Amino acid sequence: MAHAHLDDTDRRILEILQRDGRIPNTELADEIGLTPAPTLRRVKRLEDEGIIKRYAALLDPKMIGQDLTVFVHVSLDKQTKTGFIDFADQMRKRPEVLECYLCLGESDFILKVCVPNLDAYQRFLVDVLAAIPGVSNTNSTITVRQEKHTTVLPIE
Repeated sequence: MAHAHLDDTDRRILEILQRDGRIPNTELADEIGLTPAPTLRRVKRLEDEGIIKRYAALLDPKMIGQDLTVFVHVSLDKQTKTGFIDFADQMRKRPEVLECYLCLGESDFILKVCVPNLDAYQRFLVDVLAAIPGVSNTNSTITVRQEKHTTVLPIE
């Protein structure tokens, strides 16, 4: 897939919107040195091209009772296209699975799972993951403290 052509103004817009997706267009325009109309057109183009995928509110998991984050390495018994697709489809349906990556290496998938507590994670592990046909092994890493979290991608 070819990379999108971004000029310096596009990059600046993306940097600002990653920090504050709710910035008013007039303030964004002031920060990048354009008037509001061309700024809005640029943002719309970045959205239409799929560079800006969506806007979201980032929540503090602990403030809403989701105190436990677990990274789970999952291995399938057979590495087949159907097996990969089926597993990924099931993970997309699970609200506690925040991220799911198909991997090369020792694990076939890595999941980021957020749940209220260890009991909830045990239920997910036993009732969901272990119940999926083709899952041969899981390895869970329970986090103690988040040292860094960002959704801001470096733009070069």
